[in-house]
Amino acid sequence: MLNKLISLSLPKGVVMTPLAQLFERIFFPVKDYNSKNRTYRAKVEGLPVRAKIMAEKDVAIQVAVGNYDIGFCGLDWIKEHTVRYRATKLHLFKHLGLNKKYLHACTGITGNLGSVGDLQTMQDFVTIVSEYPNLAENFAITNRLRKFKVFSAWGSVEVYPPEHADVVLLAVDDKTELKHMGLQNLVDNNCDFESDLCLVVNSESFVKKNLFPVLKFF
Repeated sequence: MLNKLISLSLPKGVVMTPLAQLFERIFFPVKDYNSKNRTYRAKVEGLPVRAKIMAEKDVAIQVAVGNYDIGFCGLDWIKEHTVRYRATKLHLFKHLGLNKKYLHACTGITGNLGSVGDLQTMQDFVTIVSEYPNLAENFAITNRLRKFKVFSAWGSVEVYPPEHADVVLLAVDDKTELKHMGLQNLVDNNCDFESDLCLVVNSESFVKKNLFPVLKFF
């Protein structure tokens, strides 16, 4: 019976409020999707849907492996998954334009590293800290860093440079925030991009299952 239902993965955290407001505007009949819900299960009235609330970074993974048919997460988490798993079944169905943020590769203002060229000439390992370890590794490989180490950290990665990391990859709402964090954007890096909330689907479910009852709202 559960396999016949459309499975929906909903993100918790800061994106919850704008997404819930979008659901209300388009009359998508989801209930109990708020921070007070401790069961982590939302209800979708009148539709053959089961929904669960989880960390945004997990949505892309859960949809990719087929545990959920449809999900909502930022482009940053989509790229964090797809940059490593090229043959993934995670499909970006639609940009929703909500919760915009910007991913930057940065160094400390008080350090002596300001460009990718500076990193390429380092004799020692380039230390990179990020909530996005796959994107961090891709940054190092794409920019042909000779030796590098990537460390995964959850939150407050801006405190690491320059003493404990050479580079951080992080997302901010506005580039002007970087200076207040003691950071500067790396010159000539090819990592920066804008992220927004997206609707994603499992490509196999999209072909084999009728997802129209949900997708028609978007």
